[in-house]
Amino acid sequence: MNMQEKKTFVRELANSITDSITALIDAGKIPEDWDGYELRSFFVEKAEFSRTSLSGSRKRAYRNAVIMNNL
Repeated sequence: MNMQEKKTFVRELANSITDSITALIDAGKIPEDWDGYELRSFFVEKAEFSRTSLSGSRKRAYRNAVIMNNL
């Protein structure tokens, strides 16, 4: 993936999660009393659910890149 493709992928993934949560708000399914704390937690939970699992050498390479690049 080149830099532009990476940006597009991240933008589309975030927009997908945002659209999903916005639809729930529009449908009245999100509690009225939720503020930034609950909504932020819900967003992160949705992002975690959409993540794919890495295994083996790819997972090790991922963890190493996160550590080496202070991500």
